[in-house]
Amino acid sequence: MKDSDVDFNFWPSFSDLMLSIVLVLVLILFLIAAVLAVGVDIEPIKNKQYNMVHALAEAYNVSPDTVGGDVVLSVSKRHTKDIVVRNELDQQLFTFSDHILFPPDVATLSPAGRSVLHILGSTLKKQLASLKEIQIQGHADTDPSTIFHSNLELAAARAIEVFKFFQDTIGVDPSICLMSATSFGEYKPAERDADDSTFNASRLAELNVNSDLKARNRRIEILLFYRN
Repeated sequence: MKDSDVDFNFWPSFSDLMLSIVLVLVLILFLIAAVLAVGVDIEPIKNKQYNMVHALAEAYNVSPDTVGGDVVLSVSKRHTKDIVVRNELDQQLFTFSDHILFPPDVATLSPAGRSVLHILGSTLKKQLASLKEIQIQGHADTDPSTIFHSNLELAAARAIEVFKFFQDTIGVDPSICLMSATSFGEYKPAERDADDSTFNASRLAELNVNSDLKARNRRIEILLFYRN
């Protein structure tokens, strides 16, 4: 039998082999991811999230309420949603009404603001090793500031003020635990969905049409990212 009579096609076999290898690798990666997901213990994170909320509730002698999955704390005489906490798998978002931390149109913390941040910060520092990042976000309504050139600057100054308080008074070292201060100005009202690609100036105006909506938009948000 001549060599030319042998019906041997190398490339299809080689392609099949490579495809099999790729499929095996994908399966291995999937199994590793599944094992890691099952192996993650979220209870320690839940406990630390609870510690943060409990410290505030205990300091002000209030009982947390649950509204739509969020934890709500009313710590002022206004009996409003002063602090709203949203707990997720490895994140915790604290939303502070502006009247809790700052006087109107001012970027210097009020005594009450320093007090509430000291309570939160002291608990935060005790479990700082479990945090990988702290984001401090400033937000405003659409009413023009009478002191700052823009609401972007007002919200930025407030976020930086909270950053400095955590750094200088609480002792959070950003070289050890990442910490940032960000301003969204008036452009991220409380009801804005970041995934909404149709959002525009008209919608922004609608979400600032009355005093209640504006009050919700004036806020400081502190986002904690936990190590898992």
